[in-house]
Amino acid sequence: MSSMVARALAPAPKRLEEARAAGLRLVRPVRSRARRAPFVVVVLAVLGSGLVGLIVMSTVLQAQAFESAKLDRQATALETRQQAISREVERLQSPANVASRAIAIGMVPNANPAFLRLSDGRILGKPAPAEPGSNIRSVTR
Repeated sequence: MSSMVARALAPAPKRLEEARAAGLRLVRPVRSRARRAPFVVVVLAVLGSGLVGLIVMSTVLQAQAFESAKLDRQATALETRQQAISREVERLQSPANVASRAIAIGMVPNANPAFLRLSDGRILGKPAPAEPGSNIRSVTR
């Protein structure tokens, strides 16, 4: 180890001769820098593709928003139509409407109805056939 220290402390020309004898030579320091152009191109390509991707995604989302609004308006219109149809069905099923339509086609309401009690099968009331014109007042529409 002391010989290594002695060699390191030896004058520079002597060390240079020993290095040449060993086949070593002096080289210049490497001043190589990576080229900037490829790096800049890669960074710009990544940024450009990201921006294009954002624009495409924004456009697609905007189109979907328009489609959603259109479907919402259509659903509202269909709901309104369904409610109108339900009101019409309720009006047609009302007892007054059924009675007036039955009279209009010639049916006669019974003034003496009889009821059947299902628990014991007994008939309550005295059934009598309805006579045309016996219990109907003139119905005009």
